[in-house]
Amino acid sequence: MELISWLLVVMGLAAGVYSNKVLLVSMDGFRWDYIRQTATPHFDALAERGTRADFINNTFITKTFPCHYSIATGLYEESHGIISNAMYDPITGQRFNMGSKETFWWDGGEPLWVTVEKAGLKSATYYWPGSESVIRGHRPTEYRKYNESVEFNVRVDTVVDWLTDPEKDISFAMLYFHEPDLTGHVYGPDSEEVLAKVRAMDEVLGYIVSSFDSARLWESVNLIVTSDHGMTQIDSSNLIDLLHYVSNDVLIQVPPSMGSTANIMVAAGKVDEVLRNLSRAEHMDVYRRQDVPERFHYSNNPRILDIVAIADEHWTIVRNASTYKDRSKGAHGYDNTLMSMKPIFYARGPNIAANTVVEPFNSVDIYPMVCNILGIQPAPNNGSLENIRGFLKLSATNGASQLCSVYAFLVMPLFLHLHISAFL
Repeated sequence: MELISWLLVVMGLAAGVYSNKVLLVSMDGFRWDYIRQTATPHFDALAERGTRADFINNTFITKTFPCHYSIATGLYEESHGIISNAMYDPITGQRFNMGSKETFWWDGGEPLWVTVEKAGLKSATYYWPGSESVIRGHRPTEYRKYNESVEFNVRVDTVVDWLTDPEKDISFAMLYFHEPDLTGHVYGPDSEEVLAKVRAMDEVLGYIVSSFDSARLWESVNLIVTSDHGMTQIDSSNLIDLLHYVSNDVLIQVPPSMGSTANIMVAAGKVDEVLRNLSRAEHMDVYRRQDVPERFHYSNNPRILDIVAIADEHWTIVRNASTYKDRSKGAHGYDNTLMSMKPIFYARGPNIAANTVVEPFNSVDIYPMVCNILGIQPAPNNGSLENIRGFLKLSATNGASQLCSVYAFLVMPLFLHLHISAFL
């Protein structure tokens, strides 16, 4: 009897190693202080039952694809290589846009879904930059090709089904919404339209929570809600015209994803001249790639071109002002220390402290946090569990997890065989 009791304990430990799951949700462009400007009862309730930070510190540049891939990999942008929404690779001569799926663009980092799959668990993504590509030989077990028209509640229903279906056996899922970013670009973050969209996204969160309630997921699934960046108000009259300072023939590559920042490849031997001329521009800082301030972690990658230009908040860098027609009222991509660029963070679940407010931490810390909850070994990353110990109930070490598994599935059957044989 003692042997059987001990077996049940060990088997229970082993089974519990990966019992807690994670759903990581991103609401694009959800600036940290939107919550303070309008009623958000579902966010408020989530904070009471879980943990929130006033904001988190995202990576530079503060754009959708780079920031989302930093969340997914725990790496700075110079390390994972997705350094903008549009970029040029001088090694291959190819150009990247938000529809690019070729493996070589994404292989600089190991995203969570790959880490999960490599650990023998199953992952699922309902839209996330990179998740449609084969990365280090893996894709998520379940994923969807990007289709902005799919209703938000439909996305939620699908993800909850993934997490509850025992045959699918999904341990980790990611879910992406393109709001309130889209509305922020069109109307600006100071608009009533954005606040209305924030209230709508609060209702989406309420639907996620009620779906968790109905499916009884709170005992086994940790919900994390965050964003990639914030948003700031811009005016189409605040333009920094590159051709006002340099001639067009020296600008060899200026990828179209400019505005708040610009990556510029110049003609051979012209870097000093172009840098000197662009330095005359007001409302913009310019650097040689190797001289970009270390705090940005934005220099050590060949996709970061000869010169990096960073506009002051509210200003827009354009190649040629005479042909510029964009009339957006909101933008991001600026210095990640600006408060307008900071995103939200909320979490609730069995591994998350309740009714807790924590100091701001780094978006790259989310990667090791998720790995710890799942009990899997993270790939090398720039994040740290030290920054989130205040609210995360740390799981057992991977070594202890593996030991439980060894005892449960290798050693214990041998003991059973020997003891049963003694009665025959």
